[in-house]
Amino acid sequence: MKQQIESAKRRAVTIDATTGTCTPTPAKIKLNALEDVRREMASVYREARAGRMDASEAGRLAYILTGIGKLIEATEIEKRLTQMERKLLK
Repeated sequence: MKQQIESAKRRAVTIDATTGTCTPTPAKIKLNALEDVRREMASVYREARAGRMDASEAGRLAYILTGIGKLIEATEIEKRLTQMERKLLK
């Protein structure tokens, strides 16, 4: 346990309240652009393909990432449409 606490001093960890075990806190994932979503979806695929992630979990994450991608795409289209409307109304 002391070794885990020492490890926690050097990097971000999540401590399980029941067992007291420390696990590395997952890095924040940037999902602001379609390229970010594509990269994360490819990462999920590779994790599942290598057997490091359950296929059902990978499917759930891919479904969520698909939704995020669609929202980014719709937002970009909306921004472009707004810009076009402003130019036409001048």
